[in-house]
Amino acid sequence: MRSSSIEEALLLSKKFGFISKAVFWDFYCSEGKSVRYQNWSELKNSSFFTAYSNGSGVPDFLSLSSKGKQRMGQDSIGQIVPTYLLHDEIVMRFYLHLKNQQMLRQSWSEAELKSDRVIAVKGLGDGIISKLPDLLFDVTGGSNFIRCALEIERTRKSQARYKTMRRAYQRARNVDLVLFGVADEKIEMVISEEFRSGGLSSANQEIGFFDLDDFSRRHLDCELRIAGRKTILRKFFNSLAVSVKSAPENHRNVSG
Repeated sequence: MRSSSIEEALLLSKKFGFISKAVFWDFYCSEGKSVRYQNWSELKNSSFFTAYSNGSGVPDFLSLSSKGKQRMGQDSIGQIVPTYLLHDEIVMRFYLHLKNQQMLRQSWSEAELKSDRVIAVKGLGDGIISKLPDLLFDVTGGSNFIRCALEIERTRKSQARYKTMRRAYQRARNVDLVLFGVADEKIEMVISEEFRSGGLSSANQEIGFFDLDDFSRRHLDCELRIAGRKTILRKFFNSLAVSVKSAPENHRNVSG
């Protein structure tokens, strides 16, 4: 197995608290099936990784071992609650697709924001921190950038939860765009109505939606619904990067 694949697995585990077999195969193993199984077995047996417990119901997920944390630094994220792994795996895939397209300036997983309140406050521009995004990331364009938050909504939550989320983003002065990956149209309608009725923190702040099933099939070529129009996620980010690059210094506007 290539040393670069091991290094990438270490970096992902440091950032998110895990690496999954599915992500490892899809992003770092282009070889045949037998080689992919062999590479995953090598990763599992590496002294840098440890498996999530058998009782977790997620046998194909690894986290950094004590030796792995020693190598990657004590700010490495430890094992997360197993029930969140499938949710966070979607977040990881979103992050990797953007990273591979060289669209990211910097990013923070929810676990990283939880572990460092100073970074969370500075990143969001909110001193209260009642809600952390699943992923906070900057789309770069020269010396300028647009700060985006990702929320993965696999199940419908209570109206009170969405109200809390909306109020949190109203206070998040540094967030320009909130993207919701939704499991169905009903979830999108509820979130959209909550944000429409309650408003956003500024005229430049926007929200957008994409379908999780569509994303799982087409990745960044999935449909994005934003500001009353439909586009392709990849096209939107490319246009956003161009508009950010041509904007005046420190000017932030989600035009896409």
